[in-house]
Amino acid sequence: MNYHVYVSGGNQALSKFVMDTDTGTLTPEADIPLDSNAGAMATNADGSLMFLCFRSTQQLQSLRVDKSSGALTPISTVSINSGPPYIKTDNSDRFLLAAYYGAGAVSVNGINPDGSLSEQSLQWIDTEEHSHSIQLDRSNRFAFVPHTCPANAIYQFCFDESTGTLTANDPPKVQPETEEGPRHFVFHPTLDILYSVNEDGNTVSAHHFDTDKGTLSSFQVISTLPADWEGESKTAEIRITPDGRYLYASNRGHESLAIFEVAADGTLTASGHQPTDPTPRFFGMDPTGKFLISAGQQTAHIVSYRIDQSSGQLEQLQRLPVGPSAAWMEFVEPTP
Repeated sequence: MNYHVYVSGGNQALSKFVMDTDTGTLTPEADIPLDSNAGAMATNADGSLMFLCFRSTQQLQSLRVDKSSGALTPISTVSINSGPPYIKTDNSDRFLLAAYYGAGAVSVNGINPDGSLSEQSLQWIDTEEHSHSIQLDRSNRFAFVPHTCPANAIYQFCFDESTGTLTANDPPKVQPETEEGPRHFVFHPTLDILYSVNEDGNTVSAHHFDTDKGTLSSFQVISTLPADWEGESKTAEIRITPDGRYLYASNRGHESLAIFEVAADGTLTASGHQPTDPTPRFFGMDPTGKFLISAGQQTAHIVSYRIDQSSGQLEQLQRLPVGPSAAWMEFVEPTP
């Protein structure tokens, strides 16, 4: 099996690779030109549609994915009120949600049957400055929006998948007791637990998720840095393996991927650090959970690793050039 791998950055193009999921080998292909520099990316569930954010021009774009060749064909481009650092489809693939760091807001755009985006946002909700990501739970009923400091909160919303409407949950947000600065998050694949990576605290927080009320309660906060680290660092991204056994978080400053073992009850135990290219703003995991790719924003390279299935430790495989300021990564499974 192979996967198409797309990496966004600052060269008005997507870097394109094909990954062999038996060996992890990445084979470079020709860059895919774009009209502007893409940041955040998202795909629908089957990978037939891709969505890009152009922060500098304040636009969202939808594209058709040729799953055989990996070629992309633009469908629609729409203007938005600001440039979001994060976009995500809902679980019905009928809506595209976005979080806005500078504007302090979230929005919802409709996804039409032909893959085009609604010309206007269906909803724009002001939250607080430094809104950094948005995702829905498995039931598609609840959305969460982490905000880094000074807001230092995770906003909690109810979501109506029939209309795409977000409404504030009760309570509307949860806040750490200390200045952690939640940035991105992942759900455990089987347990009712949400893990947030916290930019300002250099930590990961584990939260129990009440699936009836759609609310969070923190039960563990653990550092992403070695105990003797004294330099400046900020976390960026977080991923968990499909089997729920290992969790990873990136450190910008310490220039590493923190590795955690996940216990049966969801509790995390630190199990080491993998050095990687400077400024690992983003890293991705292939859908099989066997390989991880870290993007060095400062070096314009990606570094791939094999995940040891018995320990979660990482073995470096390749280091390959991409466009400057590597920002995001998406995997798409080709059609047979």
